Amino acid sequence: MTEELAEGWYLMSTADLEHELARWRAQGKDGGAFRAQPLTTEQALAFRDGGNLPDELDRTLRLVLHVDDTQGLANLAERRLEFEPDYQDAPTWRREGSRPINVVPLRRSGIAPVSDGPWWEDAELAALEHEFNERSTVGGVRVPGEYRGFVFKTILALRSQGREVSTKTISDSIARWLPEEDAARIALELNELNQ
Repeated sequence: MTEELAEGWYLMSTADLEHELARWRAQGKDGGAFRAQPLTTEQALAFRDGGNLPDELDRTLRLVLHVDDTQGLANLAERRLEFEPDYQDAPTWRREGSRPINVVPLRRSGIAPVSDGPWWEDAELAALEHEFNERSTVGGVRVPGEYRGFVFKTILALRSQGREVSTKTISDSIARWLPEEDAARIALELNELNQ
């Protein structure tokens, strides 16, 4: 039997990932040798805490999650918590040469994101937009208008995990997916607006 990408952590280069995705799409037909290196969560978090620096084969962390339906796609952030419980925290593990952690959602064809209409008709997003229009705050935090879109998403993610919404938690979460310089600039602007 051919090895397949199970849910979990792997070390892969970009070429390895492309190879494994092609094998996955081939659905069990001969797609070549398995090139991903599986890791336990403990091994993966240790590699991450070491900086998620490319190894001698240019491999870094990839988190593979299987998506079986539309709701599974909508719940990727919650599913990630099972493998990386602190992923909303500031990435203190980053150093020069660190790469972001790639989440690879493997979804069957035909599974599309949940979309019941325009974003502004979503009750939670509409409430945040209303608050911003009334008070220039989002979740009680003053936010520059040009940042409110991705701050909405961040606040909803923090709330879904029962976490406090503050300039620090927003800045920490944003720092996970923005370049360090951009994250620092936004954190500074949030702090200045909320003094």
